[in-house]
Amino acid sequence: MLQEGPARKGARSPAGFYGWHMVGLASLVGILTGPGQSMGVSVFREHLSSGLDLSDSAIASAYLVGTLVASGLQPRLGTWVDSVGVQRATVILGVIFAGALAQMSMIHGVVWLTVGFLGIRFLGQGALSLTSNVAVAHWFNLRRGFAMGVKTTVTFGGMSVVPVLLALTIEAWGWRQAWLVAAAAIFLTVVPIALFGFVDRPANLGQVPDGGNSDTPVFLDRGVTSAVRSVAVRTGAFWTLAAVTVSNSLFGTGLIFHQSNLLGEIGYSNSEAAVMFLPQAVGAIVGGLSVGWLADRAIRPWLPATSAVLLAMTTFLGGSAISFGAVLGYVLMLGLSMGAVASMNAALLPALFGVGHLGSITGFLGFLSVLGSSMGALAFSLGSDVFGDYRSASVAFTVAPLAVAVMAVMHRHHFLLDGRREV
Repeated sequence: MLQEGPARKGARSPAGFYGWHMVGLASLVGILTGPGQSMGVSVFREHLSSGLDLSDSAIASAYLVGTLVASGLQPRLGTWVDSVGVQRATVILGVIFAGALAQMSMIHGVVWLTVGFLGIRFLGQGALSLTSNVAVAHWFNLRRGFAMGVKTTVTFGGMSVVPVLLALTIEAWGWRQAWLVAAAAIFLTVVPIALFGFVDRPANLGQVPDGGNSDTPVFLDRGVTSAVRSVAVRTGAFWTLAAVTVSNSLFGTGLIFHQSNLLGEIGYSNSEAAVMFLPQAVGAIVGGLSVGWLADRAIRPWLPATSAVLLAMTTFLGGSAISFGAVLGYVLMLGLSMGAVASMNAALLPALFGVGHLGSITGFLGFLSVLGSSMGALAFSLGSDVFGDYRSASVAFTVAPLAVAVMAVMHRHHFLLDGRREV
């Protein structure tokens, strides 16, 4: 007679913990949003200009309008993700994102280009990025900051390879075919990952957040209930994060979108500028892991101001770096800044407002972020006209994140975690 043996402690069993698998899978989905992110689109900028006979300003304007309209869809998207769950949402969004990338291979004219940017920005930068963050947040409580830091780090690190792969694909088969290759890659990866790998919440497997065996952290976040979006957006903490996020999106997007122009002014070719996205991964790794780790500790109130200062240093270096060492320092700092803000938001939003309505709250912050991002490319195009070139514009823009940093210092008390946050 067969006797029942001890329960296996597999990752999907009630005795196991699937959270770290979710971190890995969500990170991969985050990486695969690359063709819809600014660094992925930037590789196509020169080819879109010559292939469609459009100026840099026309392309930047199309990018602004497309991204701006996409930003308006973010809040409702977050509410929808909360209602259907991240697994089902990611499957649906993955299929649609693949279709949006495929239609980019057929574009003609600035109107179609604008619609194309709307699709890939909404689905790549916005929708799938949101679901990958929410997917991880549900699996952690005490170690959420560290988990989100790991997820952000891996995502940014892997995403830095995307522009290089896209550039090589363009050189091999042309820019229109490159969009089709990207579409096929998304469909064959994101959809299966979500369908067979994603699990909405620990309770679905009979598990608990953190695996039920986390060490006692510095902050326990006791008493944090899930705030609805209407409550969250009335807090000083939310708008401090929003100010840092919008400035980071605006200037970070401008620097990334015009990287070939910015570095081209000191002699870099389009391919060489694309390769410089790789060192950015190192900065993103340091920024994402460091901020994720610090988000669980007493220095947390200073993270928004610190992130804004990092952005100010980035814009200054972007316009003043000449030697290879200085340029390398600039791209490292750009990665550090982008990774820090992404990790900060991913860790602090659930810590401040709970996870019950996280998709809705994250979606609204995403709306503001995409709103800022939509203006980045055009801001640098206009700035180059006003200040003479892209490098001078970058230095001039340094004053804005410095002002945000001062504001964040003045409002740091909103992030003191003494049970339920001040609202």
